[in-house]
Amino acid sequence: MSLVLQPLIDAGRHSKEMGCADGYLRRVHPILAAYIADFPKQCLVACNKENRCPRCLVESDKRGDLEECAWRSTTDTLKTLRRKQRNKQSRKFDIQGLRAVYKPFWKDLPFTDIFACITPDILHQLHKGVFHDHLVQWCTSLMGEKEIDVRFQAMTRFPALRHFKKGISTISQWTGSEHKEMQQVFVGLLSGIVSNDVLIVARALLDFIYYAQFQKHTDVTLGAMQDSLKTFHEYKHVLIELEVRQDFNVPKLHSLQHYVASIRALGSADGYNTEYPERLHIDYAKEAYQASNKHDYVEQMALWLQRQEAVCYKSAYLDWRKAGKCSPLAERDTVSPAYYKVAKVPPHRQVSVDRIRSDYNAQDFVPALKHFLSSRSGRQQVIQPIESDQFDVYNQLYIETGPSSITGRGPCLQKIHASPKVAVRGCKAKIPSHFDTVFMLEEDHQHIRVLVPSGT
Repeated sequence: MSLVLQPLIDAGRHSKEMGCADGYLRRVHPILAAYIADFPKQCLVACNKENRCPRCLVESDKRGDLEECAWRSTTDTLKTLRRKQRNKQSRKFDIQGLRAVYKPFWKDLPFTDIFACITPDILHQLHKGVFHDHLVQWCTSLMGEKEIDVRFQAMTRFPALRHFKKGISTISQWTGSEHKEMQQVFVGLLSGIVSNDVLIVARALLDFIYYAQFQKHTDVTLGAMQDSLKTFHEYKHVLIELEVRQDFNVPKLHSLQHYVASIRALGSADGYNTEYPERLHIDYAKEAYQASNKHDYVEQMALWLQRQEAVCYKSAYLDWRKAGKCSPLAERDTVSPAYYKVAKVPPHRQVSVDRIRSDYNAQDFVPALKHFLSSRSGRQQVIQPIESDQFDVYNQLYIETGPSSITGRGPCLQKIHASPKVAVRGCKAKIPSHFDTVFMLEEDHQHIRVLVPSGT
């Protein structure tokens, strides 16, 4: 890292002319302002042991308490490391829980406080850590694995919510998506089987997780976020009374104390989420390794990545030339044209009209289809459907929309499901019918039409 960041030392002190996105040349002072890493790497960068906090000087047995502690200081840490290197003994070195990294890469970087640069890690600290490794395990200890699975299976199906039809004990590969899908129903799942105090603990942690993912914050949201953390610490004693935990000296639980300060200093934690670069493990490591001959693969992987980058640049240049733009900075239309894609093989082929009426309860299918075709065809002649026709039928429809007006996230993928029940087939269990209710806004008539599945 010292070699990689070496150019920042001179540029940060004396500035450097750099081309900006708007085409202008500006003199800037590039500095290291944020360092995104998981907990072991955070401790290595901060030169402290993993039983300590990389941001503050909290004692190893006090991390479970909601107490303000002094921040680590770059000047003091470097002095302590130099003293330890010279004398081999340093009481302060042991008290602060430092490790023998005598020449950290950040020691010469200008205007850099490495401890303040360490960012929250939503994926590893919240989704995988606080929620999956701790909260879910605590509740499983109280309820039992079988009861957890039964309650996930019994949850009512609802659009945009995942239904864990086999529970969660059978999931072998966990990602941030599974964690977020579990969080959406977890409080309701606990209701009625755990005590009110345990329910408050779970709700407080989940509230904190959701607040931490906001893309925009105000004093109100940050205050609510801190209140959620205080509520957790106020009621956490119930887990000790139920013998689920002996203490709360957990690094990931302690890290929640620094979220508000970090957001105020560096911006929303969503911008530093390691879930986004986690995908690069596949693009830059796994695929590159698969492209090698598995011998002396490091050099081959580097060469493969260089070639991929060259192809990407060339493709972007050719796309620009084909578009016929005079300037790469020309204003572009931000609205993409609508399009659709259809799967090559439908789940149900050559389904008769009678079966559509009986299985899908679509009594007006043929008249509705005729009306749809005539309203969309204009003056063009189309073949009108008749009762003897057969149709290919799909179980679900995906509609991709723009960013959500509520969360700002996007694009949003809406799924509309319509499938009849399937009877028992050999050793396969029966599958119940699944029909979603759809709200449609017709712009031509400025009113909302509600499509409710018949017979459900």
